[in-house]
Amino acid sequence: MSPKWWRGTREEPSAATAAPAPPAGPSGSGATAPEPADAPDTQQDGTHDTPAAEVVTAEVVTAEQEAGYEELPTEAPRTGPLSPLPAPLLTGVPTGLPGMRADGGLLRGRWIAAASLTGTSHLLHGTSGQDVYRYTATHDGSGLVLVVCDGLGSRPATAQTGAGLLASYLCEAAAHITGQRMAEAPQDVLREVLVIGNAAVRRHRAAVLEPLTDSDLAATVAVCWLPLPAEGEGEGVARHALPGHAVRVGDCNVFTLARGSYEAPFPAASEGPANVVTAYLPCEDAARVAEYAPVSLAGVDAVVVTTDGLAIDLFDSPSVRTWLASRWSVPCGPARMLDSLRYRRQGSHDDRTALITWSAPLDHIPRLEP
Repeated sequence: MSPKWWRGTREEPSAATAAPAPPAGPSGSGATAPEPADAPDTQQDGTHDTPAAEVVTAEVVTAEQEAGYEELPTEAPRTGPLSPLPAPLLTGVPTGLPGMRADGGLLRGRWIAAASLTGTSHLLHGTSGQDVYRYTATHDGSGLVLVVCDGLGSRPATAQTGAGLLASYLCEAAAHITGQRMAEAPQDVLREVLVIGNAAVRRHRAAVLEPLTDSDLAATVAVCWLPLPAEGEGEGVARHALPGHAVRVGDCNVFTLARGSYEAPFPAASEGPANVVTAYLPCEDAARVAEYAPVSLAGVDAVVVTTDGLAIDLFDSPSVRTWLASRWSVPCGPARMLDSLRYRRQGSHDDRTALITWSAPLDHIPRLEP
């Protein structure tokens, strides 16, 4: 088991009793004060589709104003009692990741957008964010593969290296998936991808990164395979007749978005201590710790793969769900994707990463303004 430094409670008391959140732990979201109450609008799968009232706050002094630098404005919501943030501290770790990463464009006729923002906990303490995303298409053209990895905060100097290696090796392995094998045994195929990627990271560690251990490179991961239409087939064949498939180790998650409502093939994190992760890669037996779930695509507008920092907010906060559904209602360019994750929410201090593909055919994708 390894500390993950995420929020340790899933209850949100009323705004009248909530106090401003203390700074988070140096390696992630930390155990922080809860946020204002969200109404109990939970669906069976743990997500929500009807926003409840959340207290939206306006910061009196922004970090930019206090530190003397300028930032572009945003309409992203701010909920709960929020204190002004000090100027962010950059990491001096040579393996540190850029604080903001974003992409948006077409891959095999599907629009993909992604963004990753370093969490405020890292920016307050001058440590690196540890989320990584990757995407690829299979060599036979049968599917898209979306991968997110989240390095464990208990290894601030090296876990982001493990997350990057794992995401790259998983995409390399997943590119060899065939549509025929996925039709026959999707669970076995995706578990095999995890096994291959896990073994590659361990070989890399032994050859290049001695004396690091598996736990020094520990990361949680989600891999999602989504079908593409075969040549000559219509779009509806891929979207409605064939499901997607996902596998994960740890607490990353997958969501489908349809008309503003979310579904989650994997459940939310269980109650109880939430700062401990019991499964991660690399490890001795990747197949044993993997969880598999089919992803229904009937009527789905978009598929979202996230790390836990964003997944927790989607499960817990109506205002975040509503905001992101509105921002992701159309395919996003990179700047729009980054802005979608710029909300502030008391207790939400972890890195945020979202990797999305939309179901709309190419001729329905609007032309984006620069």
